[in-house]
Amino acid sequence: MSTEAAPVTICPNCEARIPKQGMSLCPYCAFPLGKASDASGEDRSPIVKRLQAMEEKPEFEAALAEVPPWTPEYTQAANRQMHARVLLALGAVVAALEWVLGNGDPLSPWTVLGAALFAVGLVWLLRATALRKRLDSTKVLARSAFIVRRRSESDMKGPVTYFYELQFGDGSEGEFAYPGRGASEDPYTNGMTGVAFTRGTELLHMARVRG
Repeated sequence: MSTEAAPVTICPNCEARIPKQGMSLCPYCAFPLGKASDASGEDRSPIVKRLQAMEEKPEFEAALAEVPPWTPEYTQAANRQMHARVLLALGAVVAALEWVLGNGDPLSPWTVLGAALFAVGLVWLLRATALRKRLDSTKVLARSAFIVRRRSESDMKGPVTYFYELQFGDGSEGEFAYPGRGASEDPYTNGMTGVAFTRGTELLHMARVRG
């Protein structure tokens, strides 16, 4: 039995690993790969045709207009930015009050505390800003999609992470990570059709449209 791993294509644009061969578009950034599409295969052609028919429905246009919710990572970065600004302001106020109302000693406990709060706030702000910049630099794609299958992973320390294998109306397909959002939200099911909002290898939202 051969132990050779299946060939993997590396997207020249986003550098994502694409295990499926012969696709004309990268499933993660829609970059042209210069290859013949594999959408003509008999096992996938019915799905592609189904999605293309779905794209003609008025519900599809409405789904495209939806705004996907923030991911937990994006929300964490936004919250960290807010907390960082509070620390920056608090540190500046503590240090300034000690300097003006105190004895002006740069090594007094209050001055040192203010400087420490300011420094921590600055580090948090820089890291959170860099994270949001990285997330914002990756384009969000909205495409007709079919959920081929779903799997999940959990390390018992945080929420479940789902992985959805999606096939798109353009014939490309790939697996996308979707962090679970707790018991208040049911995971998407196999066979679901609709508009998939993806950013890189993340699935942000799936707006259901019956295909």
